[in-house]
Amino acid sequence: MFVSRRSGWSRTGKVLGLALTLSLTACPGGGDDDDEDGGSGRDAGVNVDAGVDAGTDAGTDGGTGSGQPVTLSGTVTYDFVPATYSPASRSGTLAFAQTVAKPVRSAVVQVRQGAAILATGTTDAQGRYTLTYTAGPSGALMLVALAKSSQPEIQVEDNTDGNAVWSVGASLAANATSKDLHASHGWTGTSFDPNRRTAAPFAILDSMYTAARSFMAARTVNFPVLKVNWSPKNVPQRGDKALGFISTSHFTSQENEIYILGKDGVDTDEFDSHVIVHEWGHYFEGNLSRSDSPGGPHGSGDVLDPRLAFGEGYGNALAAIILPESVYADTFWSSSRGLTAFGFDAETAPVPTDDPRPGVFSETSVMRILYDLFDSGSSESAYDNVSYSLGTIHDVLVGPQKSTEALTTLGSFLSALKVQPGVDAAAVDTLVAHYSVGSVTSAFGDGDASLRAMYATVPPTYPFTTTVTLRGGQDYNKQQQNRYYVFTGTGRTMRITASNATQDVGIEAYLRGALVGSADRGASGEESFTFESQADARYVLVVVGFSETVADYNVALSITSL
Repeated sequence: MFVSRRSGWSRTGKVLGLALTLSLTACPGGGDDDDEDGGSGRDAGVNVDAGVDAGTDAGTDGGTGSGQPVTLSGTVTYDFVPATYSPASRSGTLAFAQTVAKPVRSAVVQVRQGAAILATGTTDAQGRYTLTYTAGPSGALMLVALAKSSQPEIQVEDNTDGNAVWSVGASLAANATSKDLHASHGWTGTSFDPNRRTAAPFAILDSMYTAARSFMAARTVNFPVLKVNWSPKNVPQRGDKALGFISTSHFTSQENEIYILGKDGVDTDEFDSHVIVHEWGHYFEGNLSRSDSPGGPHGSGDVLDPRLAFGEGYGNALAAIILPESVYADTFWSSSRGLTAFGFDAETAPVPTDDPRPGVFSETSVMRILYDLFDSGSSESAYDNVSYSLGTIHDVLVGPQKSTEALTTLGSFLSALKVQPGVDAAAVDTLVAHYSVGSVTSAFGDGDASLRAMYATVPPTYPFTTTVTLRGGQDYNKQQQNRYYVFTGTGRTMRITASNATQDVGIEAYLRGALVGSADRGASGEESFTFESQADARYVLVVVGFSETVADYNVALSITSL
């Protein structure tokens, strides 16, 4: 999810025990009772706090090398715990009894001796690696797997410990030719054991790797480096992120990073794969596509600004498409129910429906439309006779959705989709009609009366003045508090002014999603800004209100070419 544009985009291993440290000073790391399990740590350059394997390895591994090359191979795995939710019972949990060991794919693996890196490689699709190294005359050997993938490059860091990369490691006997690493979930039955909770960063990495590789399998995609921040200190409170106060799991466009919750007994999202892919979807928007979402609070049944409705519905649909699992599950701790979950089904609406106000302003409608556009099967309803590939969806997102002159809404997506090769526009119209969406013919919502009513076209003669009527008592990111005005640049300086003597309003002007000017300084009165316009370019002005009183109120708006 997103928070307010004012504060950025948002949403909806430091393991202690016996350890060997490969940095300059001793530091606790994580041990494990399994001979194949490694301790977890953070890797800032060559500084890794890595646990020593328990059992026989703890006493015998390490030591001097023979000076001859050694080839080492093995497998890196992690515990994956399914997050479950039942729409029928409206309950869910982390299903630890269904835990499976999954391979850590495309991860960086290293052999280290002291502060020196002797060999570096990556795991394959089965988590297997092979490294050849020559040990020095002295110093303990360590095998380390970083929570860092290649192709694409994603790394999971500890935002509460200097942004060190998480890792799992084990001591290595001289001349050993095989060694496996396994990161465990650390669940004791009532809580996570901080000395054994090593799987979290690898679960996060793997979900995001799955998302990226899904697109890479459909199209040639070059993803920029993604930094993900996870810590067992990350809590759903606002404050200093370096202390773990991250508000919620979210993508922030200002930092171009993702933050994930991790506080045991409060909210741990590392195994909530839908949440992880949802936030990755915002990263995709921010780097390869575009989102004009204002962010902020939202929920089922809300009549949202259509930019927000599309962004959140898209994130949920993308998670269902990629994982693939239509039931979204987000686990958390409740004071009354303990470890529980909430969720929904992207395919089948419950009875009674969870979408009481379907249409372009509903994130639930957007989610189910996008999922229906992708899914296929003999059980599909009569209104759903389409199935388009992830490649087609990619082409819309990185092409016309990114460059649209309108704002990014369901309208801009549908109008672009319907002109893609192989797309049956009439069948798309039949599908969206089921969700009370009209036959969209333009990015500005033509064909859907409610979306088109959001946009007012300004005549190309200035000055232009009008009165904007908004409805208070709703959050700033709801449909009732927003209106859009499409105007044409003159090639000269343009001034935009909005005023209400008693109510707080804001104004923002965009050119293909790029902010060219904004004003939101006072709690009431006049807001104004100027910018240098491009001749004949089409701009979209957003007028947003913040009135908390349930009543209509008017805003005086003027656009002038100076």
